[in-house]
Amino acid sequence: MYANRTQRDEGDAGIGIKVAVYPKSGEPEVSEVSAASPRAASAKFSGLVMERVRASGGRVPEEALRELIENLVHAGFKGVVISVLEDGNVVRISDKGPGIEHKERAFEFGFSGATPEAIREIRGVGAGLGIARAAAEKAGGKVTVEDNIGGGTVATVSVGEALKATEDHRLPVRSVPQRKYPDAVPKMNISERQEKVLITVLESGEVGPSTVAERLEISVSTAYRDLSVLEEHGLVAGDESGKRVITPLGRDLVEAIVNAWVK
Repeated sequence: MYANRTQRDEGDAGIGIKVAVYPKSGEPEVSEVSAASPRAASAKFSGLVMERVRASGGRVPEEALRELIENLVHAGFKGVVISVLEDGNVVRISDKGPGIEHKERAFEFGFSGATPEAIREIRGVGAGLGIARAAAEKAGGKVTVEDNIGGGTVATVSVGEALKATEDHRLPVRSVPQRKYPDAVPKMNISERQEKVLITVLESGEVGPSTVAERLEISVSTAYRDLSVLEEHGLVAGDESGKRVITPLGRDLVEAIVNAWVK
């Protein structure tokens, strides 16, 4: 029924997905591909799917695709099927994971369902779907998220004329938290490492120097100094336990940083 081919590297382990490319006529070409680890899987699968998108003449942005595929770590890469449709202008990513309970909040920066195990494999800042949406919108497209039949999630990125085919699946209008600085975030004199520390605070909810040091592979003293700099700028604040939590300004700055990644 399908044109099948398998792409497996020596040493690859049990993380496997199917990629189906649907031509204008005829049967889809289905590839099975595997990888050795979640981190390797994200890069390998993204590269393979982008090859199929480009070969089909599609315009789905690589940034959006990469973030959606990386987000599969939350589903443990279970039952993943990635479909390339509409001449590469629609990519549908379905899984059989636990699903997204609060889909109306899924695109909010800082809203993350990342487990500690997942955070060790991916950035985990609660920004992946937000980045994907920003990248798609810059390309004139859209990202939608819905429940998969029988459990799991289906995420779809569409651009161009193909966008019309997915507009009926849009998420309901969500209530967006009020931003303290809605027009522009004040310029902050912080380093790239301190930006990463700020993002770590966002992903963790509350965090101390030792956790930051472990996550970013820096010394505890460096993490402490960076947190102090962020606190001086009003980007984080200390709670009753002495740990830092992100402030409204800090959250806005993270969103500005993430948006800059897809420009």
